[in-house]
Amino acid sequence: MIVGEMVLSAFLQSLFQTLMSAPFKNFFKRRELSENVLERLNIALLTISAVLIDAEDKQITNSVVEKWVNELRDVVYHAEDALDDIATEALRLNIGAESSSSNRLRQLRGRMSLGDFLDGSSEHLETRLEKVTMRLERLASQRNVLGLKELTAMTPKKRLPTTSLVDESEVFGRADDKDEIMRYLIPENGNDSGLTVIAIVGTGGVGKTTVSQLLYNDQRVQSHFGTRVWVHVSEEFDVFKITKKVYESVTSRPCEFTDLDVLQVKLKERLIGLPFLLVLDDLWNENFVDWDLLRQPFIPAAQGSRILVTTRSQRVASNMCSVHVHNLKPLSDGDCWSLFIRTVFGNQDPCLDREIGDLAERIVHKCRGLPLAVKTLGGVLRFEGKVTEWERVLSSMIWDLPADKSNLLQVLRVSYYYLPAHLKRCFAYCSIFPKGHAFEKEKVILLWMAEGFLQQTRSSKNLEELGDEYFSELESRSLFQKTKTRYIMHDFINELSQFASGEFSSKFEDGYKLKVSERTRYLSYLRDNYAEPMEFEALREVKFLRTFLPLSLTNSSRSCYLDTMVSANLLSMLTRVRVLSLSHYKIARLPPDFFRNLSHTRFLDLSRTELEKLPKSLCYMYNLQTLLLSYCSSLKELPTDICNLINLRYLDLYGTKLRQMPRKFGRLKSLQTLTTFFASASDGARICDLGELHELHGKLKLVELQRVVDVADAAGANLYSKKYLKEIDFVWRTGSTSLESNTNPHRTQNEAEVFEKLRPHSHIEKVTIERYKGRRFPKWLNDSSFSRIVFIRLRECQYCSSLPSLGQLPGLKELYISGMAGLRRIGTEFYFSDLQLRDREQQPFRSLETLRFDNLPDWEEWLDVSVARGDLFPSLKKLYIRRCPELTRIPTILPSLISLHIHQCGFLDFQPDHHEYNYGNLQTLSIKSSCDSLITFPLSRFENLADLEIDHCTSLHTLQLSNEHSYGLNALRNLRINDCQNLQRLPELNLLSQNLQVTISNCRYLRVPMEQHPQYLHPQFHLPRSNVSGSPRSHGSHRSYDSRSPSRYD
Repeated sequence: MIVGEMVLSAFLQSLFQTLMSAPFKNFFKRRELSENVLERLNIALLTISAVLIDAEDKQITNSVVEKWVNELRDVVYHAEDALDDIATEALRLNIGAESSSSNRLRQLRGRMSLGDFLDGSSEHLETRLEKVTMRLERLASQRNVLGLKELTAMTPKKRLPTTSLVDESEVFGRADDKDEIMRYLIPENGNDSGLTVIAIVGTGGVGKTTVSQLLYNDQRVQSHFGTRVWVHVSEEFDVFKITKKVYESVTSRPCEFTDLDVLQVKLKERLIGLPFLLVLDDLWNENFVDWDLLRQPFIPAAQGSRILVTTRSQRVASNMCSVHVHNLKPLSDGDCWSLFIRTVFGNQDPCLDREIGDLAERIVHKCRGLPLAVKTLGGVLRFEGKVTEWERVLSSMIWDLPADKSNLLQVLRVSYYYLPAHLKRCFAYCSIFPKGHAFEKEKVILLWMAEGFLQQTRSSKNLEELGDEYFSELESRSLFQKTKTRYIMHDFINELSQFASGEFSSKFEDGYKLKVSERTRYLSYLRDNYAEPMEFEALREVKFLRTFLPLSLTNSSRSCYLDTMVSANLLSMLTRVRVLSLSHYKIARLPPDFFRNLSHTRFLDLSRTELEKLPKSLCYMYNLQTLLLSYCSSLKELPTDICNLINLRYLDLYGTKLRQMPRKFGRLKSLQTLTTFFASASDGARICDLGELHELHGKLKLVELQRVVDVADAAGANLYSKKYLKEIDFVWRTGSTSLESNTNPHRTQNEAEVFEKLRPHSHIEKVTIERYKGRRFPKWLNDSSFSRIVFIRLRECQYCSSLPSLGQLPGLKELYISGMAGLRRIGTEFYFSDLQLRDREQQPFRSLETLRFDNLPDWEEWLDVSVARGDLFPSLKKLYIRRCPELTRIPTILPSLISLHIHQCGFLDFQPDHHEYNYGNLQTLSIKSSCDSLITFPLSRFENLADLEIDHCTSLHTLQLSNEHSYGLNALRNLRINDCQNLQRLPELNLLSQNLQVTISNCRYLRVPMEQHPQYLHPQFHLPRSNVSGSPRSHGSHRSYDSRSPSRYD
């Protein structure tokens, strides 16, 4: 990585590549003036590039340089727009020629260059390029006046080094983190291995150094490690300097060695046999070779020696082969409050009236658990009594805080300062997200792609893979934080991205007045907060917008009305827009020419609108890469000429009412993601049109497969060649026409032959088959070469009387089978495709973890077969059987089973007191409206059972429990019994766990145990909560009893 690459260098690099490409060189050669412009452009760009590094550095403190940099960015944007116009016009003519039926025109096109295409309309473009060139030349001439120097790399910023000293009275909320890391520093079992690396990873200012200081000064650490060394590394990773610091700390005398080899040998000799702790604080270097060289002298140290590293980068932790990576989380609001009060008032009693107290709470909340931010804002307000100052701090951005009292921006900016140029653009763009907005990784990548931030110059990866790499880089540097399914930025990281994007990005949030100018290129707002016309009046000044992105903090599906000023005025002016979203707006129709002037647009989101059809002008958006139409529940058709969008890479049609795809759909050869394909038999695209789409990735849902009657069409889809697809849904629909009728046996045979030809590539991971009307499943579904399949769902395949042989799929982890009305028996064919395999040392379903059967009305038998080695389902953890009323038996040996759910299976003979069930790890058991023959349930047969639910078991009479069960490692915690009308006896409750929670309702003949057995009043018996209702003695109301309160029962 080049340290401190300039964000503008990424802009200029992209511009250089465009100018130097063959089509543009041909265009400029058309006229002498154009050649002159090209040469002048290159000279100006090269001159400016030489001083960019110095300009970026100086713009922080020099407003004149900042103005120069912003002017340069604006010029580059205009240059990109002009060049994009050239490329778009050429693309339009190229597509028009290809679409023409005239062979003469096609031949003519083959001999024409870009300059030929644009010869008649190039005057205006040349004028625009001339203006851009003059502006660049003027900026280049100002470099000396501004004192800008030519530098090859950004120099590391001087920062105060950290030390090992800490005032523990000012540390709050880190005891658990300290204890967790201590377990790896000093193992409790005493089993010390060799030199071990432990990493503390987190965003800047979260307290990594503080936790390291607490550990370093802990009495246990001082006693355990004979030698302790603290080194503040920072951005400059110099192996010699670091080694020298360690040597001087170990020897307590100055180092006189100048040769690294001599120094490392001497240090190694001093460390042999010593229990050694080295703290490397604030590490940035991601080069494994550098780290490998640094660690050599430390290897001979005594067993149990440790290196503790703090870093903002997950990649640093990975490269150092850390045995434990502790991801340090933000502090709680309570701990932040304690730190804030201590910082503001010191040891004095806080004097907070209601107004300042409310402001203090809001300021603490603003810090979002970042202790550096708490201390910084608290320091600014130290002993400050004026309400206006508290209000100012609350509303301030990080760059507004007084420099002499705040280093927050400086600390956080380091994370941005050392990003490579291509990542700087991506990170700065994320300033469009409001604070607290959770964003999807895939969508952010599509936005970056639309804005041209993903450069393939030195990579063979496609754009989506590059975007994934960029995103992962930013995540690993703690700039993005993962939630369950999305990502967020800490509020101060969000402000850092705003600082980086400057005046070119603007957003509505938190009631702040919108600040836009003619230079604004990126705009977002919260559509559910800003719907008043007055809020958008300021947008009249925006003429060159590239991103128009309404968002929502709640990510809800609620729709809203589009502001009239936006729909009537603004959208018609967005001729330079790359990203346009109208998602979630109540739009039923758009004018026919609505998209005519949006030739630059790469990303168009119309999802969750009420559109019934799309304007034909959509088909003129030749640069369009992403089209989102998901949940357009009224959309019934796509424009006929959508096949002209040859740059389209992502098409989301999920949740629409489409019935077919347009003809010539196979021309969209750039498609990487196609969520849904609707097969057609006549008017629209046939399934064979998929054959040309070789680059499809991710998930594909094939719908209306009953329309595919030609086996050759199915084979022509070439699914077996689509190696990037990970998930396929095969969906048939029930039709009313004779063509789609499946009562004819010849038709069902044809279904099977068609399905056989739809074999996917062996790299497929998930398969869903829905409403398949054939009588047998395809043979490829049994093929063990599909080693990557982890998920299979078979739904409503009513004509199949047997299941495919899935037992030999080595990677299958989840299997869901439902709605198969014709299934009566599961036998050996389910486990083995070849019965001879039973004699081999193979375990059927060896990786299966979750198995669910649902709504199988005629299923009677589940054969429990034996295997030559091991068990059936050796890894099965969760088994669900629902609505299988005729099923009588289930397998008795499931050694890994943790959770068993049996619902609405009346004939199932599940009697643990009569049959031996090897369910030794079972923890959760739920029986509802099932097992009519179950009379006695012996809890002791399931010694690890923690959660038992029995509902509507009509024959259940007794629950039994032995002494042995009560002393198991996982004693029963939850017992829920409902509507068991014949239940008469509970276990002796004094044998149950003290932590047991019991809920019993509607059990008519239950004799309340405590009234029969006086031992329940024993003072050592503890039953925190139990409810009994529905018995004759309770008169239908819940009755609670607790053995710790005998007076309740007097």
